[in-house]
Amino acid sequence: MAGSIPGSDLAEGAAGLARPASSPVRAQRWKVLRRAARARLAPFGAAVMVLAVLVALAAPLVAPYDPLAQDLGNTLASPGRDHLLGTDNVGRDVLSRVVWGTRVSLMAGLVSVALAVLAGSLLGLAAGYCGGRIDGLVMRVMDAVLSFPPLVLALALGAVLGAGLTGVLVALGVVYTPTFARLMRGQVLTITARDYVDAARALGGSGWRIAARHVVPNAINPIIVQASLSVAFAILAEASLSFLGLGIQPPQASWGSMINAGRGYLQQAPWIVFGPGAALFVTVVGLNFVGDAVRDALDPRTRE
Repeated sequence: MAGSIPGSDLAEGAAGLARPASSPVRAQRWKVLRRAARARLAPFGAAVMVLAVLVALAAPLVAPYDPLAQDLGNTLASPGRDHLLGTDNVGRDVLSRVVWGTRVSLMAGLVSVALAVLAGSLLGLAAGYCGGRIDGLVMRVMDAVLSFPPLVLALALGAVLGAGLTGVLVALGVVYTPTFARLMRGQVLTITARDYVDAARALGGSGWRIAARHVVPNAINPIIVQASLSVAFAILAEASLSFLGLGIQPPQASWGSMINAGRGYLQQAPWIVFGPGAALFVTVVGLNFVGDAVRDALDPRTRE
C-alpha cells in the first residue's frame, strides 16, 4: 500500500475503461474477415474482384489501343503479338475493348445495386416500422414490380428510358428494389418485436431514434449479403440488355454489345466473342464466390 500512488491507479482505471470501447468492435471485424477468408474459393473471388477494379480504374493505362480506333485494313485479324485477342470486324483491338468494357460492367453492377439498396431499404424500413396503410401500399407496389420477370421489366424500362448507361442503371435499380424492400421489411418486423426495442421505448426513445440506433444496425447484415450476391446478376443483366440493343450503344465498349457484334463471325473470328465472354464469365463467377464468402461470414448459422 505504501508504494501505491492513488493518482496512477485512477489513471490506469480510466485507461482500462477507455481501451475496451473499440476493441470488441475491432475483434468482431477481424472474426468476420477470418470467416470470409476461410470460405471455399474466397481468395480466388477476391483476386478477381480486385483485378477487375484495378483494370477498370486504370483502363487508359492498361488498354494497348484506343477502343474506338478503327483499322479497316486489319479487320478480323487473329490473335497475335500486335493484338493479343485479335481485332473485330472493323479492325478495333478486342483486348482494349474488353478492358474498357470492364469499367462499364462494374459501374452498371455496383451503381444499380447501390440504388436498389438505398431505395429498397428506405421503403422496407418505412413499411415495417410504420405498418398499417403505409405497409400495405408499399408492399402492394413491390408485389406489382415482382410480378414481372426481371429481364422483361428491365427491357421495358430500358425502352422507356432510352438506350444508354443511365437508362440501364435506373432500370436495374428499379428491378432489384423490391428484393431489398421485402428483405428489410422482414428484418424490421422481427427486430421491433424484441425485448431491447421494447426497453428503448419504455425509456422514452423516439420512434425514428430507435429505428436509427437499434433497428437498422441489426438489420443491415442480410442487406449486405444480398447486395454482394446481386452485383454479379446486375452485371449479367447489363450484358443482356446491351446484347439486345437496349444497353450501351456502339461504338462504346460493352461486353454484351461486343458479344452481339461478334455472333455473326463465330466461324470466321471466334475471338471476337471469346474475349468479352471469358471476361464476363470470370467476373461473374468471382463475384459469386465473394458473395458466398460474405454470406458465410455474416450468417450466424454458419459460424462455429
